[in-house]
Amino acid sequence: MLQFDRLRGRGALPLVVTMLTALVAGCASLQSLEPPEVSVVSLKPVAATLMEQRFEVGLRVLNPNNRDIDVKGLDFELDINGSRLARGVTAEEFTLPRLGETVATVNLTTSTLDIIQRAMAMSNGQVLEYRLRGRVHLGGLAGTLPFDESGQISMGQTGTTTL
Repeated sequence: MLQFDRLRGRGALPLVVTMLTALVAGCASLQSLEPPEVSVVSLKPVAATLMEQRFEVGLRVLNPNNRDIDVKGLDFELDINGSRLARGVTAEEFTLPRLGETVATVNLTTSTLDIIQRAMAMSNGQVLEYRLRGRVHLGGLAGTLPFDESGQISMGQTGTTTL
């Protein structure tokens, strides 16, 4: 209690009030942000072993907000038919332009067995339900913005994959 009394006597109270006001304003502006839309635009095999597959995934990140967003990284999970197929992360930093989009490259790792099972299901004409969910990391006290997208992948009669 003695320490607080000494600080108050030196004019620290206005400084504390100013810092708390700035913190509350920062949190309020973050909550007004709409979550980004994220979609897969490319998938490139990088390495394969008997047990796992590694890919570079291109994610298109669309910013529906009327302000730039400084991104410090991304993490996501890819589910197929309700089961997790893979997890991806990147610490790539970029600025997502207001009302704009950018493509981020993310490393993804999955089990070779999971890939084989999904490929066999697709060759049998089964429609695969996918879900891409994760977070855009804003860094510092700004926190994260979640995203959650879903859809279907099916093998057409011509053997082409459609999303």
